[in-house]
Amino acid sequence: MEIKSDSFYFHELPIGFFAIYPDGKLIETNQYFEEMFHFKTADTNFYQLFVSPEASLAWQSLLESNDTLTGFEAQFYTLQRQSKWVEINTRKVKNTFNQIFFYVGTIQDITKRKNLEMKKENQSNELLTILNQIPHSLYISDPDSYTLLFVNEALQKKLGDVVGQKCHRVLHGFQSPCIFCTNHTIFENQNSDTLIWDFFNQNEKKWYRCIDKAISWPDGRKVKYQMTIDITKEKRTEFQFNKLLENLQNTLEGTVRAISDMVEIRDPYIAGHQKRVAQLSCAIAEEMGYSKERINGLRIAALLHDIGKIYLPQEILWKPHELTDIEFNMIKNHPEVGYQILNNIHFPWPVSKIILQHHEKIDGSGYPKGLTGKDILPEARILAVADTIEAMISNRPYREPFHLEEALREIQLHKNIYYDSEIVDICLFLFTKKEFQFES
Repeated sequence: MEIKSDSFYFHELPIGFFAIYPDGKLIETNQYFEEMFHFKTADTNFYQLFVSPEASLAWQSLLESNDTLTGFEAQFYTLQRQSKWVEINTRKVKNTFNQIFFYVGTIQDITKRKNLEMKKENQSNELLTILNQIPHSLYISDPDSYTLLFVNEALQKKLGDVVGQKCHRVLHGFQSPCIFCTNHTIFENQNSDTLIWDFFNQNEKKWYRCIDKAISWPDGRKVKYQMTIDITKEKRTEFQFNKLLENLQNTLEGTVRAISDMVEIRDPYIAGHQKRVAQLSCAIAEEMGYSKERINGLRIAALLHDIGKIYLPQEILWKPHELTDIEFNMIKNHPEVGYQILNNIHFPWPVSKIILQHHEKIDGSGYPKGLTGKDILPEARILAVADTIEAMISNRPYREPFHLEEALREIQLHKNIYYDSEIVDICLFLFTKKEFQFES
């Protein structure tokens, strides 16, 4: 995502402005920011400006659980590697799916005030101060001995003073290291990235989001940092949402099948036609590598593709002789009628358009619009082939069914004229090589 700097009136503000991606890459800064640190936007990663990696990690951890973060204080490097105390105020910018696009924030030089407040505090105290600000349970452990080196105030309230004890005994009641321990991932693989994973605590019956990282301890050794955020409520909400989604999907399936059955009840000669067309259409789409979601949309369109025939008199549907031109023109309207019936239903797929186009032909001789080639939706081209095969091998009041070999010759003969050549080849492959059969 690009941020247009001319769309913001921030370049002359007496305070620093920044926008960054979640990985720390700078998207935009204003003049005050650049003068404060002597960096251009493309010069560095925002996280690399932190003097203390622990402060950077604490800032990122707090943003993980808060949409806005105000008043965070840390030391930053300038281009000349001089340090400044700054105050950062940040918020997340998300899309409609609640995914983070980027962070925006302000940054202000507070060096003078901090020098008066703290003078010169050593790195160890700074680390402990920062980590104790975090409201979630957090600990630091030695990866070799599994000994707890630090436990923040939030975790102390739950466990008491457990520094010096083994993390697996204190946190999980195990006598040996946990089988799900992440030490191997963050140390032995030299993985410098933050590891985020979800874990269900059997003892507490709660879900936690764990944020793990290898950091430097004041004595120089690498240690494990882990913060856990209670996400039990979020997991329950997610489960309830998925259950609701499943119920809605089942309702949609039931409705589609009810409509499909209603169409076929009016015309007993095509009983099961739409279901069999759906079977073949989905088999072709699967062979073409379509996603499950896209195949599901095609399946629903196939189950409903003849819904427009519901308006036709039964005398025409059951007529034991060939249709007159007027009667055939009435039948040719069924794709458009089906489109009009379904167009106001908001499917997550172009179901109504697939139905509208399923009698179009590659050379433009089809109906109702006379579309050609790539102007026809791929799903409609699949449906046209499957519909032709199933219709030819099924009984009709005015003719006996054709043999399957005759139906396959029909689509082979009109390949790249009426029907998409790739789809025809795949359909032939399914019947001749994979021995496709319609389910009863």
